[in-house]
Amino acid sequence: MRFIKGLLSEAPAVALELDEFEEELYADDRDGTPIEDLIPDYSILEQIREYYQYPVHDAYFAYASRGCVRKCHFCGVPKLEGAQRDGQSITGLVRAVDERYGPRRDLMLMDNNVAASANYRNIIAEIRDLGFTPGAKLARPGKVPVQRRVDFNQGVDARILCKDKMYLEEMATIALKPLRIAFDHIGVRKPYETAVRMAHDVGLNDLSNYMLYNFHDTPEDLYARMKLNINLNLELGCRIFSFPMRYQPTDMKDRSHIGEHWNRFALRSMQTILQATHGIVSGSPDYFHTAFGSDEGAFRDLLLRPERFLFNRFYYEKFEGRAEFEEYQSQFVRLGDTDRKELATLLSGVKPRDYAGLVDKTTNTAVQKIIPFYVPLDKQLEADIWEKMRAKGKAAVLAAPEVPEDERVEDAGLAEEVV
Repeated sequence: MRFIKGLLSEAPAVALELDEFEEELYADDRDGTPIEDLIPDYSILEQIREYYQYPVHDAYFAYASRGCVRKCHFCGVPKLEGAQRDGQSITGLVRAVDERYGPRRDLMLMDNNVAASANYRNIIAEIRDLGFTPGAKLARPGKVPVQRRVDFNQGVDARILCKDKMYLEEMATIALKPLRIAFDHIGVRKPYETAVRMAHDVGLNDLSNYMLYNFHDTPEDLYARMKLNINLNLELGCRIFSFPMRYQPTDMKDRSHIGEHWNRFALRSMQTILQATHGIVSGSPDYFHTAFGSDEGAFRDLLLRPERFLFNRFYYEKFEGRAEFEEYQSQFVRLGDTDRKELATLLSGVKPRDYAGLVDKTTNTAVQKIIPFYVPLDKQLEADIWEKMRAKGKAAVLAAPEVPEDERVEDAGLAEEVV
């Protein structure tokens, strides 16, 4: 096994450290096109169509720049890609894709920090020259013209955007949708909010952002960031979708990391909530308050709520399960801070299938009384609940605001047990 550090930005034999003496394939290719600059094999998307419809299937995938000027401790880019530098010509890649596979509707740029590029204005100008301007459509023979869009998929840096309105004014000249801005911790609230307001001023009102959690943040920190977007949506009339993303160290092979202010059970509860929302925090106040609570304290309580009450929320809050939920609530409000910490510690120490045995692991009467609510439901009983809720139709759910298909996250990671 051979580990290659960095990008494959040299000829194949050099980048892959191939040995001609060992007769390794392509070991003699020391002057060819770097693997980094090869045209992606778009036929792969066609091969998987029978099994899965990739949401972003009609797009050019490209990099205008590589690396990043930042060295954030939670990010793997500095190790994987190194310092910021410009990539190959977008135009060259687009023309090559057109020749091999035909024109694509969208332009998906996967730069880590495009606004930090010294070539930023030229990158935007090149995108415009390729026809990706606001309102532009792609017309293909025999088909209805389709709206084009540009997506800086990895997000842009609010700390750079807020320094000069030029950055967002330039972005407003291309078919950008959505504008993705990272909001990794509460410490960047001011530049983030400034960038959102500046985006609104130049007409960019479809926004999306990534929110890191389980790093040095607290649940209250995460809630405050999510809530800020709700307030900005209401005030500015824009639409911001947020994507909470759980931090995992780049050198860990599993998803076992637990941040200093989080615990295993709270992380699982967060995953359960996100599973129901397709990984998205919607801009709708009603939907947000139902999913994440009316304030930081309510969010904390949700993170300690039994999974049955999160996953089958309306069954227990409005329908046949209401009596059981009210009994749980009456027990929960009696718990003091010390009781809740003990309960969270107990629940975080074992897998869900072992929750029943926790009654014997504490002498705290209040905690002993509430533990039975956490024991997982029998699979048949849960199936019966789902069937009842399906029969009730729309009355059984709070309708989520419309979310673009390519924004939905179908698996928020619930199946990956935090150990």
